[in-house]
Amino acid sequence: MANRAWAALLLLPLLLLASPGARSADAELQRTWDKAWVFAPATSSIGYKRLDTAGLAAYLSSLPSPPTVVVVYAHGCDGLSEISAATGRFLAQAGYLMVAPDGFARQDKPVSCKPISHQGGLHRAVLGWRQAEMQFAFDQVEQIPSLKGVPVILMGHSEGAITVATIADVPAAGRVIEGWTCHAGWPEYRGLNAPPDQPVLALSSEKDPWFRDPELAGDCGAFMQGHPAQRSVVYRAPSYLADKHWLSSDKDVQKIILDFIRETTAR
Repeated sequence: MANRAWAALLLLPLLLLASPGARSADAELQRTWDKAWVFAPATSSIGYKRLDTAGLAAYLSSLPSPPTVVVVYAHGCDGLSEISAATGRFLAQAGYLMVAPDGFARQDKPVSCKPISHQGGLHRAVLGWRQAEMQFAFDQVEQIPSLKGVPVILMGHSEGAITVATIADVPAAGRVIEGWTCHAGWPEYRGLNAPPDQPVLALSSEKDPWFRDPELAGDCGAFMQGHPAQRSVVYRAPSYLADKHWLSSDKDVQKIILDFIRETTAR
C-alpha cells in the first residue's frame, strides 16, 4: 500500500500536466502565438514586410543570415493596434525582427481597460495572463533553430510594459518599458523584476493621462538601484511628450530605443 501511495504521488504532477485544464491553458497560449503579428526586415522600398508566425520559418530560411535581434513585443490593454504596427515598422526598418503575440486571440478575454476614459485595472488577473503569453512567445522564438543565439529583447507598451517590467526569470538580452511608471497599488504590478545587471530602458511622461492616481506616480528609475545598464527617461514640460502615453511615435524616442537595442546586443 505504501509503495502504491508513493507511486500515486510521483504520478500526480504528470496527471496535472495532462489534465484538461493544463491542455486548455496551453491551447490558449498557442492561439496568442499563432495570431501574433510579425514585422520583418525587407529589401523593399518600405523596408519591412508583414508576416504571421506560420510564415516565419520560410522567411528565415530565405535569408543569407539570421536577423541580428528579435524583439518580443507586448501590446497594450486594447490589443494589437496601430501602436503595435508602427512599432513593428520602425524596428523592422532598423533590421530587427518583431513578434507580437495577440492576447485577444484567447477564446475568453475579459476587458481590462476602457481606453476612451483612460481607465485600467478592470481585470487584475490579466497580468499573469500577459506574462504567460510573453514567456510562451520567448520560448517559441528560442526553439526556432535559425534563431539560436540571436539576442531577444522584451518590449511592451502600457499594459504590455507592465508585463515586461514584472515578468521574472526570462533570460532576455534586455527590456524596453514604454508608457509605465513601475508604481502601483497592487503589489504584483509594482516594481521591476529584471535582474540588476539586465539592461533596461524605461520611457514615461510626467503627465501621462493614464497615471493620474497618486499611487501610479513616479518612474521605473526608483527600482533600478543605479545600475549603469538600466536607464529611466521621463519626459517633462516643456517637451510636447510630457503628457503623452504613446512615446515612440516620436522619431527621437525611436532613436533612443534603437540605440539601446544596438548597444545592448553588441555587448
